Amino acid sequence: MSDQKCEKSSPAYGYVTLIGSKPITVQSGESITFNQNGSLNNIQFSPSSDTLIIRKSGDYRIEYVLLIDGPASSSTYGLILNDSLVQGRLTNYGIQRLVDGASLMLIGQAIIHIPKNSTLELRNIGPSTDTLLPIIGEQKINAASLTIVKLD
Repeated sequence: MSDQKCEKSSPAYGYVTLIGSKPITVQSGESITFNQNGSLNNIQFSPSSDTLIIRKSGDYRIEYVLLIDGPASSSTYGLILNDSLVQGRLTNYGIQRLVDGASLMLIGQAIIHIPKNSTLELRNIGPSTDTLLPIIGEQKINAASLTIVKLD
């Protein structure tokens, strides 16, 4: 029998969202400013902020969702890790609206390595200004959300 100690990995996860009562404009080059959060563990976030601080090093599964409306154009988003776009375009996702007034959901996901005490942002990396929708009909919804979970 081995006397080796099994080191238990401590969890790290977080969920942040953007809600509102009217359409939200995101300029080209601007990061999403989230204003609500769910559970956070080893992830630091203060509403209203565009930055999450990841306290533990490791491989993370990240997913983001945005509801984008507006004129016919394209929208492109990516994750900014420690002030730089994640290399290899691993987190870049986009959509194209072929008609004015189309509301489309942009979903991006990736598994990336994040060093201890890193900053993470979700940024509009495309050339267009986007409009995020926090209301459909009379129902308030999440205009944008980001989920991050450390993998064991």
